[in-house]
Amino acid sequence: MRVNVTKRGKVYQYKFEIAKINGKRKFINKSGFRTKNEAYIAGMKAYDEYINGGVNKQANMTYADYLDYWMSEYF
Repeated sequence: MRVNVTKRGKVYQYKFEIAKINGKRKFINKSGFRTKNEAYIAGMKAYDEYINGGVNKQANMTYADYLDYWMSEYF
């Protein structure tokens, strides 16, 4: 997949395809960038976040602590 950058009036937008839903193509797009390069950089960042599942946060909880928590809350 790739990020497409197009001009809409006086501003640029990025657009990339995501997973199909019920056989229909779906896209993520955002507009309002002053330059083509700004739109491309923002689009690549959004695409990377989409592919990698967003921002990863470090947890201060060990795996054993998480299992204890899960057992007490959900089991």
